[in-house]
Amino acid sequence: MKLINKKVVRVLAVAVVAGLATSSTITSAPAAQKVFNVWWYSKDNAMPQTWNVALKELQKNHPDVKVVFQQKTFEVMNNTGAQLLNSNSAPDLTEYNKGNGTAGLASKGGLLTDLTPYSNKYHWNLPSSIALYGQYTNGLMGSGKLYGVPTYGEYVSVFYNKDIFAKNGIAIPTTMDAMEAAMAKLKAAGVVPMEMAGGDYQTVHNVYALAVSKANQTWINSFQLFKGTAIDATTDANIKWAADTLVKWNKAGYFEPNASGVKADDAVAEFQAGKAAMMIGGSWLDSGMETKATFAYGKFLVPGSLTVGSGGNLFVIPSKSKNKDLAAEFINLLLSKKYQNYLANAGGLALFADPEAVANPAAQRTGIPFGVAVKKNALAMYPDWPVPGYYPILLSAGTKLLSDGDVANYMQTTGAFYNSGRPKA
Repeated sequence: MKLINKKVVRVLAVAVVAGLATSSTITSAPAAQKVFNVWWYSKDNAMPQTWNVALKELQKNHPDVKVVFQQKTFEVMNNTGAQLLNSNSAPDLTEYNKGNGTAGLASKGGLLTDLTPYSNKYHWNLPSSIALYGQYTNGLMGSGKLYGVPTYGEYVSVFYNKDIFAKNGIAIPTTMDAMEAAMAKLKAAGVVPMEMAGGDYQTVHNVYALAVSKANQTWINSFQLFKGTAIDATTDANIKWAADTLVKWNKAGYFEPNASGVKADDAVAEFQAGKAAMMIGGSWLDSGMETKATFAYGKFLVPGSLTVGSGGNLFVIPSKSKNKDLAAEFINLLLSKKYQNYLANAGGLALFADPEAVANPAAQRTGIPFGVAVKKNALAMYPDWPVPGYYPILLSAGTKLLSDGDVANYMQTTGAFYNSGRPKA
């Protein structure tokens, strides 16, 4: 999908960043000039490409404003974001992770601005299925005041090498049995069936992707939103089946050797180089896949009932922001048709793009499975959202699971942490 050439988009994005850097380091600003501080951690994909261009327009519309952008990392914001938002160095606007343990915790601590008045002013009219990721009551996601706004969607699916599938006579699997049969056939043919970053976020996503493939929305409401019957995560059947399956696949040789030590960037590079038939990964990889894959690739949903996914990361306005109105104006730009269409044509998963304005094949390729999941009401959110501090527990336990195959220990470690963090009735 591309109204503009992807190379042009990348060059434009680089030029924008260079322009911002120049304005923030060389321009001699008057003493009274406003300084607008912006952070985000997304990089090397359609989202920051689009945000950079919109930020340039915001600066053009406000010549009295000096824009200062800082590139953060997911790890910094996920692990220390609350402390940063509560400090004197808090930005005016930042990308922030959604979920009870991050945006929920920050909203409960009074660190985020209620965006409801801005939503009313600009008529954002966010669908409930999108708004819920930014809504929190007493730190719990799903309803209440609007503290953050996603400007794109994201989901986890299976990237597959069309050439390898065709060469080995494999059709897109639509059941888990067919998925395992395909991996067995690929293994027998000397092909690595599934690229796996066991030492990184992929192991967190893969376990959950398997768990929710067996789940339903009642389970999601309980696990994620704490509605209905409480889940005992130390014994839950869906999670145990997922952990058992991951170990089974690893022992069968469906992942590369020593998968527990592989990092996500390396796994993605290996897949892009054509060294594996499949990889479970997020839609944030689409832009890079389009430009770096050495083969024809496609995408399909993990077979089963539900799919890992949601609205994208949030833009939030810290309570300590000195330019809240300007921050809200920037969010409004990102939600406009102009930048939603731009995002889609840069390869992103836009929420409000005009279909007739989207010509980028990458966006069309990623939009079809996402549309299927949304139509089925099958988005299952992300595994680390329910309780604060859950992500590093899931990551370390998942890496250990791939290394030692000890499902009982995995269940006890992750389940006990979840159970202790879940709000008591």
